[in-house]
Amino acid sequence: MIFVLGATGKVGRALVPALLDAGAAVRALTRDPARARIDPRAEVVHADLDTADLPALLDGAERVFVLTQGHSADRETAVAHAAARVGVTHLVKLSTTGVHFGQTDPITRAHAEAEQAVREAGPAWTILRPGAFMDNRFAWRDSIRDENAVYVPEGDPASALVHVRDIAAVATLTLTTSGHEGATYELTGGEALTTEQQVEILAEALGRPVKYVEEPLSAARDRMMRKYGWPAEAVDGFFALKRESAEREHVVFDTVERLLGRPPRTFAEWVGENTAAFPYHYRG
Repeated sequence: MIFVLGATGKVGRALVPALLDAGAAVRALTRDPARARIDPRAEVVHADLDTADLPALLDGAERVFVLTQGHSADRETAVAHAAARVGVTHLVKLSTTGVHFGQTDPITRAHAEAEQAVREAGPAWTILRPGAFMDNRFAWRDSIRDENAVYVPEGDPASALVHVRDIAAVATLTLTTSGHEGATYELTGGEALTTEQQVEILAEALGRPVKYVEEPLSAARDRMMRKYGWPAEAVDGFFALKRESAEREHVVFDTVERLLGRPPRTFAEWVGENTAAFPYHYRG
């Protein structure tokens, strides 16, 4: 049985059905079963990792997908140690490409510490290090709906965005087949696009022009706190990550194609799947 932590996150939502389709028995963790909308084929477990008896929670699992809210190194270390105690044989940890590049921002440091804990816990391990997610572009929905515009921080870098279903496909492979023990995989899309190019692709799919607006970092920070409700600490951590990754987000790794035997999904494909998420409510 495979236990998926973070089952309702961006990757977890894609991973659970992918594992089930591959014939795996899946246990999915959520803190709110009523709102989770987890694939009904999975066994759903209601628990909070901060208060749960972790050995009891993980008992019976053979493999565990390790991803926790806030990327807490302490929480993921506790999970890794509890997994070792109950005989879990394989841990697959979702990390970030920032670790590969040696970044020192708080988010990357937490992932690096958790990676080390997973490696040292005892069970076999695999580390997945994706770059920026295409799903992050859902953050544009409100400004497109209200103003038909996309606001980006000045100097926003070109990025080899990766589709979460490609991350889930690689995770499924590593959780259901042998030969990936002790491996670390960097995961990106197959092309680096500037943010302006991404907006052009979206506009073409929507069939209307979309305004592209660069704004100072201070305005972008205020927007994230005011419109998205992010706490200041989370916003500052995000911008610290972006500052350190800016010179590297364009780097393309061939891992997805090498492991899956097909090219990564493109941003244009992602846009085609999600055009309905970007309506414009004209207020003329």
